[in-house]
Amino acid sequence: MNFEELKRLVDDAPDSRVVFVENGEPALIAEKPGRSVYSHTTPRTNTSMVHPNVHLGKNVVIEDFCVIGAPPRGTASGELATVIGDNSVIRSHTVIYAGNQIGDNFHVGHHALIREQNMIGSSVSVGSFTNIEHHVRIADNVRIHSRAFIPEYSELQEHAWIGPGVIMTNAAFPRSARVKEQLIGPLIEPGAKVGAGSVLLPGVKIGTGSLVGAGSVVTKDVPEGTVVVGTPAQATKQVADLRYKDTGEAAYPSSAISPQASPIPLVDLKAQYRAIKGDIDAAITRVIESTAFIQGEEVKKFEQEFAAYCGAKHCVGVANGTVAIELVLRALGIGHGDEVITTPMTFIATSEAIINAGASVVFVDIDEHTYTLDPKKLEAAITPKTRAIIPVHLYGQPADMLSILEIAHRHNLLVIEDCAQAHGATAAGRHVPLTIGTFSFYPGKNLGAYGDAGAVVLNDDALAQAISQLRDHGRSTKYEHHLTGTNARMDGIQGAILRAKLPYLPDWTVRRRAIAERYRAVLSGLPLVVPFEDSRGMHVYHLFVIRTPQRQKLAEHLKSKGIATGIHYPIPLHLQPVYQSMGLGRGAFPVTEQIANEVLSLPIYPELTADDVDRICLVIRDFFS
Repeated sequence: MNFEELKRLVDDAPDSRVVFVENGEPALIAEKPGRSVYSHTTPRTNTSMVHPNVHLGKNVVIEDFCVIGAPPRGTASGELATVIGDNSVIRSHTVIYAGNQIGDNFHVGHHALIREQNMIGSSVSVGSFTNIEHHVRIADNVRIHSRAFIPEYSELQEHAWIGPGVIMTNAAFPRSARVKEQLIGPLIEPGAKVGAGSVLLPGVKIGTGSLVGAGSVVTKDVPEGTVVVGTPAQATKQVADLRYKDTGEAAYPSSAISPQASPIPLVDLKAQYRAIKGDIDAAITRVIESTAFIQGEEVKKFEQEFAAYCGAKHCVGVANGTVAIELVLRALGIGHGDEVITTPMTFIATSEAIINAGASVVFVDIDEHTYTLDPKKLEAAITPKTRAIIPVHLYGQPADMLSILEIAHRHNLLVIEDCAQAHGATAAGRHVPLTIGTFSFYPGKNLGAYGDAGAVVLNDDALAQAISQLRDHGRSTKYEHHLTGTNARMDGIQGAILRAKLPYLPDWTVRRRAIAERYRAVLSGLPLVVPFEDSRGMHVYHLFVIRTPQRQKLAEHLKSKGIATGIHYPIPLHLQPVYQSMGLGRGAFPVTEQIANEVLSLPIYPELTADDVDRICLVIRDFFS
């Protein structure tokens, strides 16, 4: 690339800076910090080639003899775009093919080869002479040392560590004529480390926080938090049992916990506001300028956008998540004399809405792993008066919807999903709800307003119309009322704020799941229960809830170190004073009661840093040691 070509490339990108380095000195610099400024320091002899389909971020450094954006075989130049994020450094003689999506702070050594169509996260480091084949997924903060080989269809999750000379393989049937149709690379889960010179066979999973000793040959999955060594690799101990050689101290010493560290809240709404302040302020300004303070255009647009996000036809915005359930029940004609089944392990809003609609609550115990309604115990609670089932997707973990729907179908029952903690969660490969779902947008939710707000998401046209009328005094026109409704409308400002936040929800969900995986990795081996993730759905971690019989002492220990915790929920609904007349004492729902005595919520929110998570885990390890 000559200087004029580079100038044109930078002209097409906002606020860009590209530095080509030759023999350790800048040889060609082009930058555009709001206005075009170019400098050409020396004539080029050892030029690098940057194809026109490459999009470079700010402050990217590319040394000599590199080829960036080369079209792979069978594609034309410019057909596949390559994106390289801010502050990235690409050392000499490296080739990066087209079709790669690479995040910020990417560092790659000399003579590396990165084939086409890979997804590479931020703060990833790739050593010299490393070969990354195509269709590889690499998450944030992954470290790959020199001379490693990463084959097609491998996945390296957050904070994975690959030592020098590691060889991964992906041909499960290498002698087959259809070998390329059956490729499957290894899966390296968060925080796992693979020692130098190891060989991983196709499709093996290296579990979260585990350690593969140098020179090992891994032929089968490595469990979470396990140390394996040898040929073939065998488990020898748990990572949690590792000690410092000289002192015998625990691998996570309490001395690493700084007494001057800043407090860590359970939820940090201020941090989220600071991160998207411009979008929020603009949204509020739009409402004030339009004076559409109750419902209005912002609410209407949010309804359309959230329905599309959930994959549903309709979203009806309402005042809060509690009234959302009540309005659905009323619109369905469920009330006096009817029974509605739900779980006693939830916030009281679920049962409160049933009672406010005029129906009776029937509780069913929960599954000990998912903490959601247990389908195996459901049918025993069904009576001739039962009209509906309300499963709760608790903490962000979807209930076993396919089993619940099958039972409901056999008994001709309606299913209404309480999705108040499950924005973006999936069940059976689809966003919840699969049927009719109610959402809360309380400020601390994964998608939270700046006050109370809620919604009903559904596909039934007539039911959506009825709920829309019920929320607005039962009116069909301004002064014509066909139903006895209520005042449960969404404020315009809340709709605008939710619209501003909704585009961030997918990334926030990815971040919550990454934080959860880091918790799992660092807490591995401790005498506590970490959240279970059902393979039939995707957990979105509204809360990260551990379990321990020593809950109160652990919570006090964390508090003494400036770390907030919560309990969701300490008193099951059947033991609440308001429901004493139901005659359900202790022992009625043993799984719920045991879990309610042990649950402890740890901080989790998208702005929580990896260092914060590690600090929380260090304090927990210090408690158990």
